[in-house]
Amino acid sequence: MTKLTVDKVLVYRSEDGSFTRYEILINDQNPAENVDSIHVYREKLVDGDRSWVRTPDKISLDHLGARSSGGFQRSIEPYMRASRDVSSAVDECNKHWSKNYK
Repeated sequence: MTKLTVDKVLVYRSEDGSFTRYEILINDQNPAENVDSIHVYREKLVDGDRSWVRTPDKISLDHLGARSSGGFQRSIEPYMRASRDVSSAVDECNKHWSKNYK
């Protein structure tokens, strides 16, 4: 059974005063340096109350960390890939927010 844990929560305020929240989730069965996913929420007005509503935004983490294909190395890359840890996930949240909500 897989158990996901929220490791870090980031909240950003846009210039118009609206809020965006990012939850970075890790899989408890994997090492701490393996972020499972990032969920994005926007603050919305629902029946007169402010509430967090999950967006359909997807933040890909496929370009981070070691490839999971296994086997022998077939190519040499000119750069080191960033690890799939919380720090790299925070960087991805910053990029996403700057591109979509700033």
